[in-house]
Amino acid sequence: MYIDELVKRNTAVNINPPAADINIHLTEHGSSWLWAAFSVFGVLMVAHGFMYSLTSVRKSGLKKALLTIPLFTNAVMTYAYYTYASNLGNTGIPVEFTHAGTGVRQIFYSKFIGWFLAWPLVLAVFEVTTHTHLTANDDTDLISRFISLFSGLFTKFLAIEVFVLALLIGALIESSYKWGYFTFGVFALLFVIYLVSVDLHYSLRETVKSTFGNFLIIFAIVVWVLYPICWGLSEGGNVIQPDSEAVFYGILDLINFGLLPTILTWIAVRNVDEEFFRNLGHFGRRDASPAQEKELDTTPRHSGDTAVAPAGVPAVRDEEEV
Repeated sequence: MYIDELVKRNTAVNINPPAADINIHLTEHGSSWLWAAFSVFGVLMVAHGFMYSLTSVRKSGLKKALLTIPLFTNAVMTYAYYTYASNLGNTGIPVEFTHAGTGVRQIFYSKFIGWFLAWPLVLAVFEVTTHTHLTANDDTDLISRFISLFSGLFTKFLAIEVFVLALLIGALIESSYKWGYFTFGVFALLFVIYLVSVDLHYSLRETVKSTFGNFLIIFAIVVWVLYPICWGLSEGGNVIQPDSEAVFYGILDLINFGLLPTILTWIAVRNVDEEFFRNLGHFGRRDASPAQEKELDTTPRHSGDTAVAPAGVPAVRDEEEV
């Protein structure tokens, strides 16, 4: 009874109604589900905010940096779902297909903005999870490993952003040309999945690895495949109503941006190769040592100082003292 009364208090759709020409739109039921998803993201955001503030930088600076991943992803999705549940951040696009009705469909671009900001950090925690053993034996190998790690992560960032932008642009196009952008996005997603799968392959062969973390990433890949399917059924093909779309995307987002980053971050905090990053931080300072020693060796002597001669060679006094 209390839940029914609580649901009845949701007046977001009435306060922020869709435009008059939009006849396929979110209803109170879909908005109520989105508020529930917003609450989950909000609780996770606050919890990680407390954990981040209570973690000491001096004792575990790297682990504190890792905690920013679930903190930021949940914060971004909290804002995105507040907008989504409030029936804001949307526009109307005439439908190409009439499965779920004819006319103009409500398209929520706010969720794509949330994906654009949060998805790269999901990939970052995947990278840390699949690279639990990075320590190099020499400085050259240390730098090459860092460059390989950074370039691989940067490539994944760009590809996933292409995927998100392709779905966003395609959703805002009325004609069948939207499926061209959908195709670009699917290929970008498949490229990201391939790169993550390569990391998984090498990670599973390592002696030091997180088996549970790797299986969670495999599960995440399955979730990723469902995103273009949901897009094809909603913004693309107009097969399901916006309420069903909200439930579909909400479940995927709670898993992809809420649950998985939280679990994988704590796995990474326990298994991260801190020695690798510590050596990387000291690399520049070790490089400067020989130059400093050379500078000390070539310091000119003042008049009257006694030069220290090598073994077997008699010391010579300055001419001023003779």
